[in-house]
Amino acid sequence: MIRHLAARSNSSLRRYLALPACLALLALACIGGNELRAKQARSSASSASGSDSAAPPAQPLASDWQPAREPAWGSERSDRGGPNLFAKLLDKSQLEIDQKVSTAVQRFFGVGTGEPAELIRKGGYRLYYELPQDESMAFIWAADSNDVRSEGMSYGMMIALQMNMPREFDRLWKFARTFMQYPADSPLVAWRHYFRWQGAVRPSGKQWQVSFGAETTPAPDGEEYFAAALYLADRRWGSTGEVNYRNEAAQITWAMLHNRPRDGRFPIIHQQADVVVFVPYQSSYEHSDPSYHVPAFYELFAEYGPAMDAERWRELAKHSRDFLVSSAHPSSGLHPDYALFTGTPTQGYQSSRHDEFYYDAWRVPLNLALDQAWFGSDPRMKAQIEKYHAFFSGHLGDHNVASALFALDGSKPSGGGSTALTATLAAGALGSDAPNRKTYVENLWHVAQQSGEWRYYQECVYVLGLLATSGRYQYDWASAAETTGVAPTGAAPAGAAQ
Repeated sequence: MIRHLAARSNSSLRRYLALPACLALLALACIGGNELRAKQARSSASSASGSDSAAPPAQPLASDWQPAREPAWGSERSDRGGPNLFAKLLDKSQLEIDQKVSTAVQRFFGVGTGEPAELIRKGGYRLYYELPQDESMAFIWAADSNDVRSEGMSYGMMIALQMNMPREFDRLWKFARTFMQYPADSPLVAWRHYFRWQGAVRPSGKQWQVSFGAETTPAPDGEEYFAAALYLADRRWGSTGEVNYRNEAAQITWAMLHNRPRDGRFPIIHQQADVVVFVPYQSSYEHSDPSYHVPAFYELFAEYGPAMDAERWRELAKHSRDFLVSSAHPSSGLHPDYALFTGTPTQGYQSSRHDEFYYDAWRVPLNLALDQAWFGSDPRMKAQIEKYHAFFSGHLGDHNVASALFALDGSKPSGGGSTALTATLAAGALGSDAPNRKTYVENLWHVAQQSGEWRYYQECVYVLGLLATSGRYQYDWASAAETTGVAPTGAAPAGAAQ
């Protein structure tokens, strides 16, 4: 139904073919003196202890993984995430908004929609499926490429968390931990506690076959979303049930900072540039993806993760904000899919359009808005969002964007509409005072939710943007009563607040 998502899949497949075997699967989908000295110290430590024979540093005991302060957020921000823009700008009633959000989420999870539990490629909205041989595990399925990705799994967990769906959350997490996560004793020491980015589920009667490669590379946006969702699950439901959410999150964030390189594999935070990398493997370690930069999550990790790492995460949040400015085009404000650590656009490992505003980059306005809504500490993020709103004012169709792909200077429009980009531009209104910000919120209210073969990426990003725009993308829940919000299914896990 939407042409450009098909192009995204085909383009991704072409990118696979030129990569080394381990990386082939992944492709389918002015610092102050103190900071410089800190980086040099980390670099020296890496050189000394990050050789092929060096073991990664020992992780602290779980009992030592205490947050920087408790409670992490308290009641400093009464909205704890952002205002409801459908109510604020469109005067929609809370009932209308709840119905719209619940309908979208129920379609995503296949709850009460009549869609079958079998994988249906060509039709429907459903992305969430449970294994028939073990319904305690579930996955998010990409119909267009017939696979399962860490990106979608972690998005599904974040959506379930925000909608107070612990049953679905736990089943997604059990699948990810069982089949995707590298164990603590993995011989691939650089990737311990990270996640294989892509694998497959193949139906076969009542025994669906799950397969992930033994050395499949991680994709860092998955690690970021997994960790954020787990920390927030602890914040919302507590960790006294079957899953210690805080402990699981802390293992991931610890590994993001402290894993050591070996055999051409690296941690997902670049040890010299101090920003998230595109892929922690070989040459793809030497550039980044602006859509992977989520400074709001780094602030969350600083506040709610191990206290010993708090200052480092705050430093990384600052560096990501710097990068989100340096990698943006100075006039259009558009970001490329890939950029060097200087912010210079790059095509990556082969000739491509990834030095342009392409599919990954659609997510950047949401990341900017989330940081502005949760923290509002850097006016540059607001300025970047307003550049997006100014640019797309000339590229709007019928409650959608008219074009979704551009050269960074705004030339060469192509790609047709995008429900995903429509949603992230609407969410951008959380951090924008642009005179046309209401238009983007109206577009999201009216645009049709993606269905059919190309639904995976469009629908994942659409639902995240919808949650943000409706005030449902939160970082804290101030009272136990708030943990019983609108939830299509599921009861709180053992030990959770009721």
